[in-house]
Amino acid sequence: MDASNQDNHVNHVNHVNKPASDAGGFLLRDADAGDEEAVYRLSRQLAAALGDSEPRQEAVRGRLLELLEEPRAGVLVAEERGRVRGVATLWIKPDLAHGDTVVEVPTLVVDEEARGRGIGRLLMRGVRDVARGYGASLIELVATRDNSAARAFYQALGFSETDHLTLELVGYSGG
Repeated sequence: MDASNQDNHVNHVNHVNKPASDAGGFLLRDADAGDEEAVYRLSRQLAAALGDSEPRQEAVRGRLLELLEEPRAGVLVAEERGRVRGVATLWIKPDLAHGDTVVEVPTLVVDEEARGRGIGRLLMRGVRDVARGYGASLIELVATRDNSAARAFYQALGFSETDHLTLELVGYSGG
């Protein structure tokens, strides 16, 4: 993708130029509205793993539809024999601190029944391909301090932990 296109508009439909299979028989593709049930199921699993309250299905559906329309966002899914087994969301962001483009991965979750089979790696390979396509110099993500499995997974992919802290303002309603 040339720089003139990425400055104006990110084509969310083409994050995965064509669906790609890996040796494990998993298919990586862009999500669509028909993935709502699977994304909700995986979102519930992620919330449970993090000790968060279960998300409302309508809220997950709404966020999925927003992300699918958002020109600087992407939602990738990995499926096995027609069943979605993992999802990753990403944001393509111009970044003043780095002077170029950064890709943030706010969500990556693999179905608890399918973990350890390469699905997370496939999703992250898709994220890396998107980052490369937009000339991003950095991919950022967050794992909780207690989630040693996720931290080890990301480190095995070449990510390194930093001293940055994540601060959240929970329940902010804009007032």
